[in-house]
Amino acid sequence: MRPASRAWLLALVLALAALPPTGAMVAEGESRRLYVQPSPLAGVVAGFAEAPAAARFDFARLLIDALVTAYESELDSSVFEGRRDAADRRKLARWQQATLPLLAELRVAQAALYVASHVEVRMDRHNQILVLIDGRPLWVAWPRITAQPRLEQELAAEFCRRHDCARDGGDGSTRAALGPAGVQGHWQLSQRHPPAWETADGLRCEFADLAERGAKEATCRAIVADLHALALVLREASRGGERVQWERLSLQADTGAGPQRVTVNERGDYVQASVPALAAHPVDWTAAGRWLQARAQGRPMTATVLPATRRR
Repeated sequence: MRPASRAWLLALVLALAALPPTGAMVAEGESRRLYVQPSPLAGVVAGFAEAPAAARFDFARLLIDALVTAYESELDSSVFEGRRDAADRRKLARWQQATLPLLAELRVAQAALYVASHVEVRMDRHNQILVLIDGRPLWVAWPRITAQPRLEQELAAEFCRRHDCARDGGDGSTRAALGPAGVQGHWQLSQRHPPAWETADGLRCEFADLAERGAKEATCRAIVADLHALALVLREASRGGERVQWERLSLQADTGAGPQRVTVNERGDYVQASVPALAAHPVDWTAAGRWLQARAQGRPMTATVLPATRRR
C-alpha cells in the first residue's frame, strides 16, 4: 500500500472510531443523553478562521507532540502490564501491533509540520479535530478515551497561555478553554460571614477559615470553571428544544473515569460533560441550579455553591 493511501486509510479509521453509535432506540420513559460536551479544544479551533499561520502551526505542533507522547506512554506501560492468561496476552499483542503503525504515522506528521507550506486546523462535521498538513489529513484520536478531557484541557490552556484566547466577547466558549486559570475572582472578608472567594458573575465558595488559602482558592476556581462549562452545555441542550428543570439538576453517581453525567429533568435525561471538580466536592446543587438558570436567562445572580458549613 502506498504511503499516501495508508495515510488516508488511517484517517478514515480514526474518524469512524470516534463516531457515536447510531440507530439506538430509546424506550418510552427511559432517560436519554441529550447533549455531549464537545472537545475543550473546539472553542480554540473555532477561532482559527482569522488566526495567523503561526498560531495554527503552534497549535498543530502542541497537539501532535501530545499525541505522540500519549501513544508512546501507553506502549511503554503496556510492556510492563501483567496478563493473567493467554487470551489477554494475545489481545495486548494485537493492540500493540495496531498502535505501532499509528505512532509511526504521527511521527511522520510531526516531522512534516516543520517543512510544510500550509497547515490548517478545523472541526469536521462530526466535531472531530482535523489537522491538514499540506493537504494531508490527520484526525485526532487519543489512545485512552478516559484521559481525553484532561489532555485536551491542558492543551487548550497551554495554547491560550501563548495566544489570545480571551478575544471573543460572545458566549465565552473560547475563554472556557482556559479552564480554572481563566476564572477571575477575589476574596470577600466580612465579620458577619465566613471568608469567601467570589467571581464577578456571582459564584461564591465559603470556607470556615483562611488556612491553606491558595488551595481553597484553587478549589473554587475549579468549581467555577466547571459551572461555566456546564452552563454552555445546558444552553446547547436547551437550544435543541430539550427540557431542563433547573431544580432537578444533579450529578449522577460516578460510573468510572471520564466525562460526568448531569441529570436535567425528572425523567432522568442527562447531559455529559467533563466537570471533575463538581464531582469531587460537595456542591450545593440547589444554589448551582438557580445560578445556572439565571445565567441562561441573562439575569445576574449571586449563589453560594460551596457553603462553609459543608465538610470538605
